[in-house]
Amino acid sequence: MLPVPTVAQLAAFTGRPQNTFGPFASQALAQATLLFSISTTRTELPGTPDLDQLATNAIIEMADRLYLEQPYAAEKARPYTSETTLDYSYSKGSVVAKAKGGQPTGLLWWDLAVQELTTAGRLLTGGGSIAAGLGGVYEADDGSLVILGPDQLDQQPFGHDVNAELNPRPRLG
Repeated sequence: MLPVPTVAQLAAFTGRPQNTFGPFASQALAQATLLFSISTTRTELPGTPDLDQLATNAIIEMADRLYLEQPYAAEKARPYTSETTLDYSYSKGSVVAKAKGGQPTGLLWWDLAVQELTTAGRLLTGGGSIAAGLGGVYEADDGSLVILGPDQLDQQPFGHDVNAELNPRPRLG
């Protein structure tokens, strides 16, 4: 399991005094950690200082959003929350609903971390498009499809497929 950041880390990240956070802050941190684990399929930090910090920032940023939105949870939970401006109308989704669906959340650290730290087996998450998501699909020698995460694409040696016109999917080398 990923380590859950502390309320002291949340306070340092946001610049707000630690004593201004109520009891829900610890729960928001735990929820954000679980959501990050599910969104990226990671069960531990990446293992390098920069990427560990990226993951921690993402978790804390999401926790802060959950904490700040908590007083409005009943309103956010309504299924048809929408807004109309002149002739334009759109549905307003929660950050959690966007994260769950793999859509960009508008949270800088979260979106960047999910895009960069998603492990193999997760097709579409974060800010990637369908084309970017499908860029991680490769065909193994046995014909099975393998999905590589962004952190694995740079490390993968690829073979040459002489039937590239008939089989445009890249092959694992």
